[in-house]
Amino acid sequence: MNNFSLTFICCLVIILCTDVLTAQNLEQFKSHTTILSSDKMEGRGTGSKGIRMSGDYISQQFDKIGLQPLKDGTYKQYFPYPDQKEPEANVIGIISASEPTEKSLVFTAHYDGYGIRKTEGTQDSIYNGARDNAVGVAALIELARMYKSEELPPVNLVFIATAGEEFGQHGAEYYLQQPVFKTQEIIFCLNIDGFNVSGKRSDFFMMPRQGVDFVDEIILTAQRSGWMYDPPEWVDGMNTNFDSASFLKRGIPAVTLWTGDRLLGGEKAPKLNFGNIHSPFDEINEDWNWSGVEDHLKLYKRIGDYFMNTNKKVLVKNPEIFQ
Repeated sequence: MNNFSLTFICCLVIILCTDVLTAQNLEQFKSHTTILSSDKMEGRGTGSKGIRMSGDYISQQFDKIGLQPLKDGTYKQYFPYPDQKEPEANVIGIISASEPTEKSLVFTAHYDGYGIRKTEGTQDSIYNGARDNAVGVAALIELARMYKSEELPPVNLVFIATAGEEFGQHGAEYYLQQPVFKTQEIIFCLNIDGFNVSGKRSDFFMMPRQGVDFVDEIILTAQRSGWMYDPPEWVDGMNTNFDSASFLKRGIPAVTLWTGDRLLGGEKAPKLNFGNIHSPFDEINEDWNWSGVEDHLKLYKRIGDYFMNTNKKVLVKNPEIFQ
């Protein structure tokens, strides 16, 4: 066999393995989302049996992937929650750097929801939280799996499913008080709150686009893989709405990414009938289109890879706007 034939076969094997891997990621993503947004999880409200079960499920997934637990051998970082006897828990898994370092790249996605509450005019009282934020946790798990399949990274990777986000970002706040690695050595935080289940998309936007100096880096990184930056004007009103704000107000670079409404050719997509978040209608329905999940995962990963490997230090110029 000549060298050309051997090279061709090797490339073909790599392509086929990559396709199988991404297909598996998608099926696992669907499974995580379905389980975490099921009625059994009781809307993942703080203090509920359902949020405990959800935390156990995420811990099991981190263990299956092979993420390292915390020093006490558990994936759960317990913290006190206001007006509640039982603590809540962040679920944390780690991929250690190839060489000892305090530098870390952090991925976050909150797994708590609104729980069970009665809404006037509806019989359903479970706020399942499928888009907010079962899909984000599914993405967190699958990003961890993607990174775990590669060589050891140059910095520590920390994957945090936070609790207590919906009513005060309590989990993110606690992690930054009790971090695994020094907060001043966090090079970036990529937060996932919502995810693309609208089908293939070509545009994206980010929160924040103000008060930071890394917007251009993200735009260029995304453009290299075919994404178009098309932010709506209302985006600036979201600066304090996510766990990323807990990092930003401390001067730690962080971002939350969303995909937009443009199809691959640039044409505006028709409006889909998703149920409102923070309601009993936030459930998986027939309008969900999972075909854009892989591209969105790859977008997060490419941006994570960029900040993990660049020597340029990015800054939060106006941390006060994230208070």
